[in-house]
Amino acid sequence: MYCSLKKQSGFSLPVAIFILILMALIAAAVVSIYSKSLDGVSQEVLSTRAFYAAESGAQHVLGQLFPLAGSAANCQANSSLSFSANGLNNCQAAMSCNSTTIGSQVFYNIQSTGDCSTGSTRAVREVQIMARTP
Repeated sequence: MYCSLKKQSGFSLPVAIFILILMALIAAAVVSIYSKSLDGVSQEVLSTRAFYAAESGAQHVLGQLFPLAGSAANCQANSSLSFSANGLNNCQAAMSCNSTTIGSQVFYNIQSTGDCSTGSTRAVREVQIMARTP
């Protein structure tokens, strides 16, 4: 049984092209998934930084309300902070403080909004704290 080479010519070329196209599609899908995963991690880090910027702003207002020296509370209606420390660079915090007196106690409502951005990515987180005079 002798087979002619003319009948078998050209079969492996379409198979090779098909395999190359299939491998290219798989590689493109992997790169796309990796890119989206990297964007998700970047957004998660930025969101965490915005949360800590908001938390730092709220703690700053609490420090003004209840100073260690025991002086009078300072509840400013609006204030802001810009951060330059590692981890919170390119972040700001906008804080507001409102007070309400009920009986002999003063209640404070502190709202702090952390805003961080890098390039076209931005994250905003908000923290609200209630405090009262001791």
